[in-house]
Amino acid sequence: MILDPSSLLGWLKGPFFAACATSGFSVLFGLHSSDVFLASGGAAVGWAVFQSLPQSGSPAFATFLAALAAGLYSEIAGWFRAKPATVYMIASIIPLVPGGGMYYMMLSTLEGNSAKSVEIGMATLMTAFSIALGLAVANAIGRIVFTSSLRGGKRNRQ
Repeated sequence: MILDPSSLLGWLKGPFFAACATSGFSVLFGLHSSDVFLASGGAAVGWAVFQSLPQSGSPAFATFLAALAAGLYSEIAGWFRAKPATVYMIASIIPLVPGGGMYYMMLSTLEGNSAKSVEIGMATLMTAFSIALGLAVANAIGRIVFTSSLRGGKRNRQ
């Protein structure tokens, strides 16, 4: 497989824009400048994973793996910066949140198309639950790994 620079740049646009959007939300959330960059990195990692997986199979599974990647990134960033991982986790999942699905579900409901509304609503709920499950698994892994590493020897974080 030969990588074409234009296709690589096209592939990198998604994570770049996810990072830009997350940096805007991070500023609104009141994160410090160094934390804004780390949260934006988590969004870029999550979106890169989401974009790399085939959407034809299961968008919910792709969202789960993307949230898992963003959550693990957030756990590592939180450990290195000695801050709670949720500081980075909440901002990192902003690009994955199914806002479009919620909008189109409400639009279908208002148009009177209840079958389409239920279909879109179920897909949106599956995506939201996938994000929650991915973050929960990442949090559990982070607690196991970082708690056991702290027990083995105290890390000097000065």
